[in-house]
Amino acid sequence: MSQAETIRVPTPDRILDAAEVLFAERGFAGTPVRDIAARVGLNPASLYNHFPSKQAIYEAVLERGVRPLIDILEVAAHGELDPDWGDRILETVMSQLERTPHLPRLIQHEAVSGGEHLARLARRWLLPPYAQALAAVKRGPGPGLAGWDDEELPLLVIAWLNMIFGYFAMAPLTAELLDRDPLSRENLERQTGFLRKLALRLAGGD
Repeated sequence: MSQAETIRVPTPDRILDAAEVLFAERGFAGTPVRDIAARVGLNPASLYNHFPSKQAIYEAVLERGVRPLIDILEVAAHGELDPDWGDRILETVMSQLERTPHLPRLIQHEAVSGGEHLARLARRWLLPPYAQALAAVKRGPGPGLAGWDDEELPLLVIAWLNMIFGYFAMAPLTAELLDRDPLSRENLERQTGFLRKLALRLAGGD
């Protein structure tokens, strides 16, 4: 990022960008506030002018990244739908994660490490989009769900969320395996197309 671009980005957003990366790499416990501050060229006292605590920064990172996903899926769960609702939601979710690409690794780190925030992360931030995605699958028009029993639908939704979030969480490994940047615009569009095709096959059951 150039100096001119950095100047145009509000300081709170720069703090959240830095915190998202560090929380994804080290988890909540392994990320001192001083390291977040140093990454954006601040001292800790200046950072506290924008956020009162590390916990507040962590919550703000999740709010910024997950809240739009909750809003998107709420429409699918309760709003008006048409046969193309699945495609639009997929594209919107992928676009949102493109803006916060380290968020899935933050969630993955907490899950793998069994961090102190895991239960709260699940209840407050992950349960709502999961529940709304499940409701959308049960009521949405479009391709049927032949071959899937009702008790399998929660597993189908979790598998689907894992595929979307996992693509971003595993981006460093994918880059090594495929020798390309999985988060480039071209490859994100390719992945979105792949997931759209996969959704049609999953919806068919067999």
